[in-house]
Amino acid sequence: MVAYLLTTVILFRDFIFSGDMLLGQDTLALGYTARLFFAEALQSTGFPSWNPHILGGTPFLESLAGGDSLHPLSVALFWLTEVHRALGWKLVIHVFLSGIFMWGWLRMLGLSRGASLVGGLGFLLSPWFVTLVFPGHDGKMFVTAMAPLLFWLSEWMWRRRDLVPAALLALSIALVILSTHFQMAYFLFGAVGLYMIFRTVGEARTRGWSASLARFGTFLAFSVLGAGVSAIQLLPAYSYVTEDSRRAATTIQADPAEARAYSTSWSLHPEEMASLVVPEFIGGDARGSAWTTDTYWGRNPFKLNHEYLGALVLLLALLAFLPFPRGTGRSPEEEGGERASRAPPEAGPGPAGLRWFLLALGGTGLLFSLGDHTPVWRIMYEVIPGISLFRAPSMAIFIPGLAALGLAAMGIDRAARMAATPEGLRRVVTVPLVATGLFVLGAIMATTGGLFGVWTSIFDPGLDQDSWEALQRVRPHVVTGFMVLVVLSALVAGLWWAAGSGRLGGGVRGGIVLATGLALLVGADLFRVNTPFLDTIDPARVTVPDPNLRFLVEEQRAAAEPIRVFSMRRGGEDVEPATFGLDLAGGHHPNDLLRYREFIGMAGGGFPEHLVGFHPVIMDLLAIRYILWPDEEYGALEGVEAARRGRGSDGRVQAVYPYPGGPRARVVGQAIQVEPGEAMAVLLEDEAFDPRTQLVLEEAPPHEGGGPGVEGTVRWVERTPDRLVLEVESTGPGYLLLSENYFPAWQASVDGEEAPVLRANHVQRAVPISGGRQQVEMWYDSPELARSLRISVFSLLLVTGAGLASGLGLLRRRSEPGDAPESPDAPDPDPDRTGPDPDVCGGTDTHGSDGPTPGAGKG
Repeated sequence: MVAYLLTTVILFRDFIFSGDMLLGQDTLALGYTARLFFAEALQSTGFPSWNPHILGGTPFLESLAGGDSLHPLSVALFWLTEVHRALGWKLVIHVFLSGIFMWGWLRMLGLSRGASLVGGLGFLLSPWFVTLVFPGHDGKMFVTAMAPLLFWLSEWMWRRRDLVPAALLALSIALVILSTHFQMAYFLFGAVGLYMIFRTVGEARTRGWSASLARFGTFLAFSVLGAGVSAIQLLPAYSYVTEDSRRAATTIQADPAEARAYSTSWSLHPEEMASLVVPEFIGGDARGSAWTTDTYWGRNPFKLNHEYLGALVLLLALLAFLPFPRGTGRSPEEEGGERASRAPPEAGPGPAGLRWFLLALGGTGLLFSLGDHTPVWRIMYEVIPGISLFRAPSMAIFIPGLAALGLAAMGIDRAARMAATPEGLRRVVTVPLVATGLFVLGAIMATTGGLFGVWTSIFDPGLDQDSWEALQRVRPHVVTGFMVLVVLSALVAGLWWAAGSGRLGGGVRGGIVLATGLALLVGADLFRVNTPFLDTIDPARVTVPDPNLRFLVEEQRAAAEPIRVFSMRRGGEDVEPATFGLDLAGGHHPNDLLRYREFIGMAGGGFPEHLVGFHPVIMDLLAIRYILWPDEEYGALEGVEAARRGRGSDGRVQAVYPYPGGPRARVVGQAIQVEPGEAMAVLLEDEAFDPRTQLVLEEAPPHEGGGPGVEGTVRWVERTPDRLVLEVESTGPGYLLLSENYFPAWQASVDGEEAPVLRANHVQRAVPISGGRQQVEMWYDSPELARSLRISVFSLLLVTGAGLASGLGLLRRRSEPGDAPESPDAPDPDPDRTGPDPDVCGGTDTHGSDGPTPGAGKG
């Protein structure tokens, strides 16, 4: 634990020992704004159900706008520290914990302390995990960090008779789901499920099928309960994403070819595969070093993280498959029996065939991450439910990464025993020596240019000019990368030779030196790749408004109603004004309402065409009062005088232009009924439509209204995220039309009497009024959220109750005479050995045998 803590502190030293903010691109794009809104709401009006600030307003929980806002660690950090610091601390804590979780799983499998140390350190430092900091993918990091914990608890279920591990597994599954990265969670649950099937089949050989299937049934039952604990987040989000979110347009509602293209986007490509071994090969766009600055030449749009598995990790994993020399001492099974006799019941030897399972699991995950480059992804896309809802198959890289580290730990233990004989030592040292030679050859070919010429002619003959120029920029760094690996792999070979020849000492000392040396080499290799992707920024960049935003904030304070701003900064996806309480017509959101996207003419990451084109009806209905326009990027608007002009937080010149949009709440007297799906055509094309006196409904109006001559005034009495109170005075019957997004959870009353909330103008809210002076209230009340909360509470009570009752029962039984567990500190049966202590470095290897595991399933 101390080693992992020290490593984490060194890795994040610039953040930990400063008041800065850990830099993440998506954190700047949306993460900070959404979490700040959540934290401020918690401390003022309570848990928010609606976020009114971005893209016309979105449901908070259902749309996953708040990310991990229900995760206990996140909630605690938002209470304890400033939001910009909490966002970094939650990642630092998860990185630290991931090493402990991996170490725990490896030790549970019966691997030595030294091998487990290297495996845990490798996970903690893995670039496919740590470099996710730079793009700001905190949800991915949460799930990845929890992966070894789920494997640990799943294995623990086979080692204990009670339900404590199952209860902890259920709670861990709930935490994974509450991270709100459902795609990563889906991949993880699939991998853990396969692991438990593998374990069930293996245990059936010794326990019998009845007992093994019963344990597997327990696993399934508590997995469902874990999902139940997180139902408050899971169920509403699933309904929303499949029915209301813009994601539905690219998956469920899309043309089959378009849906497949969407799902396979952001795959790994052949060039990324080479970078799994030589990280510099593919370059990057992180700008944290020369080799990651404008050097990405792959087929994805850009590269902000890295999937490097670790050359030394892969070398050590290969050692797990070295055959033992014949006639050179005890078999692995015999050594496993000795180890099993010394281990406590809950830390017995690993399951037979585990190395082959991990190889298959990692290999399948790797092939899947390649998308349509292999048939594996397409088969899963067509056969496995849910895969078609996701994109970016490369996210699955954490599964090969975890498998590789598990194999590396097994390889260390296997090689430590093999190195005790001359023939075994020769085999062990040969692997890194051959790798050293291959890296030398790669460096020579990269220097001459032959490597890239051969590679592009085979895998990417259509390389465009920009990519070719990036490749030329990265080429010298690839040479350097090969040379670094030459040195590291040679040092690994030397370390194994020294250990096998007794130059590191014997017993505990030799094991400690070997494990420490391997940990330092593996850590150095991974650490160097992470560094360019870790940076901090002055928090003032997000906590202090620039002069243009200060002007808009002052205008908001002086206004009688909420103003809405259209910002074209960052291509219309700017959310920074929302950080300071301003409502935006545009912005960035991964799951905003599909109907609103159609309303503003925004497809994917493109421009909001109806806003960029200043469509008069759309601009009026959105009540836009100011346009924040980057003059330096797009040129000044013609025919409009700027209210002010200055530099934004990005240093570019921007202007604030006034715009005469309509009121946020208005009285209209006439409803025009159209067929479902035709409202947008009226708004965009019907020149006779008047947004100040008319609205469009796709259902029968509740009353005829007073006609376009009805006039009225609206006064805002109260406005919180989940509740609105307005005083309306009108000359006749009509409708109160709000420039706020419609969602079925919104309820309304007029003078205390329940009233319907209508979906008007394709995406806005309207409430029928009878005329005169009336008070209209709106509040967010989702029956689905209430049902989901009840399921969560009930599931939590079941899980905790079962775990506590079972654990207390086991404690009572253990307290009875004659039922104490074996001591984990049994004396070493061979204190005079000359090689490394197998418990320090060189454990059982029963996980690598092809026969039954001695003692498996006992205790």
